[in-house]
Amino acid sequence: MTLDTALTAYIWADDSAIPGRHPEAVPDRALRTHVEGLIDRMDAVTPGDDATDLAAWADRTVRALVAERDDVGEAGIRALSALLSWTWR
Repeated sequence: MTLDTALTAYIWADDSAIPGRHPEAVPDRALRTHVEGLIDRMDAVTPGDDATDLAAWADRTVRALVAERDDVGEAGIRALSALLSWTWR
């Protein structure tokens, strides 16, 4: 399981229509810890005045958070962005 696959499974378990947190969807403990670490970093961010469009703000925010990493791809970014924007709706 790649990190992107784990992020997608963790956030969209069972192809849910609503992003959420499903740790049971990532059975590998080390990978789950990595996923939860990324989500914890994301959770520390709160929307500011630039968050008039939550989806666009979430995408910018997640891209900035993972910019220094090379292990989060587009699928992981989309999953994290969906969770972040849903959290602040």
